[in-house]
Amino acid sequence: MFETNEKHINKRVPKKRKYKLKAGIRKKLLIFGSILVVLIIAAIVFSRPETGEKSEETSETKEPKAIGTIRVDYYKDLNKLHLKYAKANGITGFKSNNDFKENIKKYVDKDQLVKIETCDYYVVDKLTHSHPYLTPDAAELLDDIGKRFQEKLDEHNLKKRYYQITSLLRTGESQRKLGRSNVNASENSSHLYGTTFDITYARVFRKPKLQEDLEIEDGPAIKLLSEAIGELRKEGRCVVVTERKERCFHITVR
Repeated sequence: MFETNEKHINKRVPKKRKYKLKAGIRKKLLIFGSILVVLIIAAIVFSRPETGEKSEETSETKEPKAIGTIRVDYYKDLNKLHLKYAKANGITGFKSNNDFKENIKKYVDKDQLVKIETCDYYVVDKLTHSHPYLTPDAAELLDDIGKRFQEKLDEHNLKKRYYQITSLLRTGESQRKLGRSNVNASENSSHLYGTTFDITYARVFRKPKLQEDLEIEDGPAIKLLSEAIGELRKEGRCVVVTERKERCFHITVR
């Protein structure tokens, strides 16, 4: 009786089946698994911080807005000295803004004036009381300041910076308007003759673009700019006055 029940029970218990994947399916799973591993590795590699040019751009954007303290040399060449060289080496000048518009092409065609534009040395500001023109000698001095400045930055292992030109050639009309708000703007200014320009020492730029987010108050770099200007002054290339209120170097070519 016992044996009969045992046999009956054995018949009711199903046997476990062993499943085997077909060769084709196994192969597909292996290929899929390999692809998945490769994708995971690639994701890890490409998610790491990039090196080279892009990482340099990232580090530039993280630069502080100010580095060190701004200290410059105070040059004291008086206005009469600036006027002496401006009248001797410059143009006759424009009485009004209309006079400038009507005759600027003649001066450029005769190589008496050259246009000043943002370049690999400096950034030209949005000019409200002057026009971006200088005599060829003044333009050459402007470039030489840039070259001397970049050389000094390299010597001191500092990052490349670009100084800002805040004023250039003025007309008699724009000079009178400026005189109402700027005590340093005398009616008879060397800016009238195309021989004079202003470089601010309040800031420099990280790139040659007039963008507020590229401005930086770089004390060590601005000190070197001041030294570069002073050296050219000592070499007899220009006369300079450091204007404290306007925070600029007022420079006239000799």
